[in-house]
Parts: sequence; C-alpha cells; structure tokens
Amino acid sequence: MRAAARRTLAFTLLMCLTGSAAWPATFIHGPYSGAPSADSITIGWEADAVVAARVEYGLRDVFEANGTLPEVVLVPAPMEESSDTTHIALAGLPTQADYAYRVVLEAAEEEIASEIGFFRTAPDPGTPVSFAVIADTQWQSEATNPLELVGNAIAADPTPFDFILHAGDVIESPSSYYWDHWFASFADMLRRAPFIPVLGNHEKNHRSYYEAFSLPPGAGKNDEQWWALHWGDVVVVGLDTNVSRVADYHAQQDWARAHLSGPEPHKFVIFHHPVFSSDAFHGSGYSYDLIYHPIFVEHGVDIVFNGHAHNYERLERDGVTYLVVGGGGATPRGLADEHVPESILALEGHYFYARVVASQAAIDVDVLSVATEPVDGGRLALESRRLDSFTVGEPQPKSFEIPWILLGIVAAGAAILLFRRIAN
Repeated sequence: MRAAARRTLAFTLLMCLTGSAAWPATFIHGPYSGAPSADSITIGWEADAVVAARVEYGLRDVFEANGTLPEVVLVPAPMEESSDTTHIALAGLPTQADYAYRVVLEAAEEEIASEIGFFRTAPDPGTPVSFAVIADTQWQSEATNPLELVGNAIAADPTPFDFILHAGDVIESPSSYYWDHWFASFADMLRRAPFIPVLGNHEKNHRSYYEAFSLPPGAGKNDEQWWALHWGDVVVVGLDTNVSRVADYHAQQDWARAHLSGPEPHKFVIFHHPVFSSDAFHGSGYSYDLIYHPIFVEHGVDIVFNGHAHNYERLERDGVTYLVVGGGGATPRGLADEHVPESILALEGHYFYARVVASQAAIDVDVLSVATEPVDGGRLALESRRLDSFTVGEPQPKSFEIPWILLGIVAAGAAILLFRRIAN
C-alpha cells in the first residue's frame, strides 16, 4: 500500500472514530540511517500524515551530557504522490565523530518526536571498525517473533557498531504487510547504527526496497543494486546475485575488482546466495566459485558474507573465509548429512547474528545465538551463547632470527681468534 493510500485510510478511520479533524501524525517506519560516508549520513522515515518535519542532531557526547541536539534541518511536507519514505542527507560532518539524532513531526496541534538514534562518520585509518551482520529476516511464523529477538540483541550489544550489514532476504515478500512487521521488529536495532543491506531473492528487486533504504554509492538499478563502502581500514563490496543477465555479472566483476583494489587492509564482500554451503535445501551450486571466488583470491578478500541458507556455516578456500549467516529470523533449515569440503563448522536450528571487529592487528569474529528452534519442529527457546569465535589475519609468532650483520661480526671474531691460535 502506497503512503498516500495509508494516510487516507488512517484519516478516514480516525474521523469515523472521533468525529474530529485533528490528526496527530505518527511514525510508520523509523527513523533510521543509511548511506554512511566520511562526512555524511542519510536519515529516513515514513509517517502516516503529510506533515513537515525537522531533523535534530549533534555530537553524541554533548547530547549525553546535557540532552541538546543543536543542529536542525527543516523538512517540508512531502507531496502526496511522493515516495513512501522521506530521506534527508546530513552533509559536511566532521570525520570520526559520533552523533545522536531524532526526527520531529510537526503535526497540526502537537509535535511528535522520535526516539533517539545514533550514527558515526567514517574513522581515520588505523582506527578499529566494528559492525554486525545478519541475513534472512523473513517473517515466516505467527508465533514468537525471532526477528525482534535478533534485533534487540544487536541493539543491546555493547560493541560500538559503525554499521549493520544484511545479506539479503530482508522480508518475505515486498508488500506493506511484511515491511510494516519488519520495521516494527527491528526498530531498536535500526536506531543503533546505519543499516546497509543487499538484495535477496525475496525482495524481487522491487521498488519498495530502493524506497526504503539509502545505500552507499553503487551501480545497476537506481545506482544502488550493487555498491561499495570505503570506511577507514575497511572496504565492503555489496553485490546482487539475483541478476540473470551476463552483462550484469560482468559489470559486478569489474565493480568488485575496482573497489577491492584500494588501500584498505581489510576487505569484505556481501551478497545473498552462498558460494559454498552444506545446506540440505539449497547447497552451493550457483557457480559463484567460478564467477567471483578467483577475484576474491586475487585481491585478498578476508571474509565473504552470504545468506539464503537458514543456518550457520564457516567455510574456507584458498585463504578466503566464507560465512553463511542466514539466522536473522526465517525458519531454520537443516544441513546435509555430508558437508562440503570447504566446511569448517556448520550448525542448524539457531537464530543469530555475527559481530565483527577489524583492528590493525586482525579481524575478530563472534557469532552469537539468541534463540534455538529445532529444524524438524518444536518450541523456540531463548538462549545467549557464542556459536563460533575466530580470528582472520592473526599475526603469527615470529621465529628468532639473528641479524645478518651480527652473524658477520661473530664470524669475523671467530676468524680472528682462530688466526691468533694458529699464530701462537
């Protein structure tokens, strides 16, 4: 349902119930942030009324000290035929700064302020970068809401996340019914840090996906179908594995090569369908080991994040680590009895997210489960435990090496002593 239709329906119902023309606006979705960069961010939201708004923001430490958000951007009321979601870019921000923000709807008789959200601008090289990764957050059950469990766990994680990545299948189907449930489930998480997804097959490359999210600079449809985020010591390349045209694969190969060739020491790639998987339903079989894997090896990619398989698996080939992280809320799926040769660890039946911290020394990854649900049916059970923990690029202990100049001095001294003994 388009925003204008929702607004008309809401207004009609309110008039019938109250007989009053007063209509206090409320938020349908958001606010939330996206498209982070070194000096900018985009704030998005959807309201149930055509009203003006303002975005208030300021440095986080100042806000936490005295509650003030001194910077204000005024937003005129949108046109009725406009997109469901309003997106406002905040530009000219200092790098490596933490911000707090809120959106205030300027309704006729009262102002409606959102809860506080947070974002940060890109750090300088040498600064640790941390982020969360989820995938497959489709709502597939009317029972306990696992999406909210995962989202609340990320929101409560004490790690200072720079952004949150999503490896596709954000929703079950691109309709307002599913979008409304998704945004409600992840409301707290979305205020925590900028949200950056890639397309899954369930999004169907639908306009609602592009209207909902602001993504890093990219190409393809709306220049956002695939994208790249350069963030301090980290580069993340997001691709679309739902394309069917050979030209789109060639374009994404060129895109990946170009953006993985930069100076960043830590390189990540994210897309939906797994390159390797022991999933009993989907497995691998998408030829991405031929299409993309050689590029990842050539450019020293550290980790590739995939979804589609509703389980967890860590795999490795030719020095590239592949993580299947399809535990964001969709119904868990089983693993095959025989795992693929690349598999290191494979687990089923968990709802989880991955936490990544990239420092100068190494990349530390923790995979954290928030609930379990047997793949053959059964009751969902809450849990809080680490499914996996590993490090990529950990410095190896150096063997003791005697400098060549020292060896030369020792050899010369030994020769002098030997000469004296012979001479005597």
